Amino acid sequence: MADVGFEQLAQMLWPGHVEEFLATTWGRTHLHIAGEAGKFAHLLPWTGLNTILRQHRLDFPRLRLARAGRSLPATKYLRYVRNARNQSNIPRLLPAALTDELRAGATLVLDAVDELSEPLAELATNLARLFHEHVQINAYAGWRTARGFDLHWDDHDVFILQIAGRKDWRVYGMTRPYPLVTDIEPAAKPQHEPLWAATLNAGDLLYIPRGWWHVALPLAEPTLHLTVGVHNRTGLDLLRWLGERMRASELARQDLPRFAQPAEQTAHLARLRAELFAAWDAITLNDFFNQQDAQAQPRPQLDLPWSALVDAPALADDARVRLTAPRPIDFQVDATGIVAFNCNNKRWRFAAAALLVLRPLANGHACTVRALCAAAGNKLAPHTVRLFLTELIGAGLLARIAD
Repeated sequence: MADVGFEQLAQMLWPGHVEEFLATTWGRTHLHIAGEAGKFAHLLPWTGLNTILRQHRLDFPRLRLARAGRSLPATKYLRYVRNARNQSNIPRLLPAALTDELRAGATLVLDAVDELSEPLAELATNLARLFHEHVQINAYAGWRTARGFDLHWDDHDVFILQIAGRKDWRVYGMTRPYPLVTDIEPAAKPQHEPLWAATLNAGDLLYIPRGWWHVALPLAEPTLHLTVGVHNRTGLDLLRWLGERMRASELARQDLPRFAQPAEQTAHLARLRAELFAAWDAITLNDFFNQQDAQAQPRPQLDLPWSALVDAPALADDARVRLTAPRPIDFQVDATGIVAFNCNNKRWRFAAAALLVLRPLANGHACTVRALCAAAGNKLAPHTVRLFLTELIGAGLLARIAD
């Protein structure tokens, strides 16, 4: 069975193929895939958006209204009340005022909506496994022809998923290769015609690489789309990581010789350069990637009341469990038969028999307790498997999945 991240991207790109996309499109050029009207509707229907707005305390800038490239003052659609102890301001939505602004042409923006919706949390989690990077999903809703944002570029790769309605898009490409938010010089606005211009219909997907200028134009009808942002690491991240590793060097920790003679300062720089190059030669990109994966934190997962019971009942045969690891796990078995791996910012070590239970879960899919007991065969008794799974849940490596 394929990894859940691969399967998730395959569903998004269908009828395209993941292998072709990663080989020819990812980070290189834009891509438009036409889809059926209901392809993405289950991710965040209008009713789901209404529920989020109604049930959560949302404050600016996470919830904001934008028009003509500028954010409207939060006081136009939010009011702030003091709590009972008069200690903090609590944001309260003003539904009528919000609706008036939307009717007048504002675009509603909701950042990190994947933290507020289970289907979107699943989507972001699965894609983060595939790309090995942080994934955040934002929602954008509009009704009139006024654009919410001016022509701009993003510092991350973006998948636009059109949920409902239509929207015109213009894509221009890069004017400065791989620009940064805090750059030494700005990327100039494009003066040429767009490389691609078309209307996204419900069910369509548009991929835009990081640094590519683009703009979206509403069409005087209700429109709702998601942006799935993948925040890739750059060479600067690698250099910062190497700098942190240099803390092990006594020379790197030493004060710089500000008041020394020029010859002594030059010699000090030469020694630093030699140690830096030696550290550089000793690393690989996989060293960097593996450490970043090991430090990635899982999304919070709770299983109350069962997980908080002192004497929790045994896991039922049809109970489903899944690893909480936000990245694929690299199981390593040493000469003594000990299984070891890094994830959730921790080093894990188990007896070799643990692999019988862990391997079926390695692709990110949920498994029933019955299936895991069967995978252990006659090498681990069902009672032992259940105890092991319960311990992993308590340690935060495993989570029970609600039906």
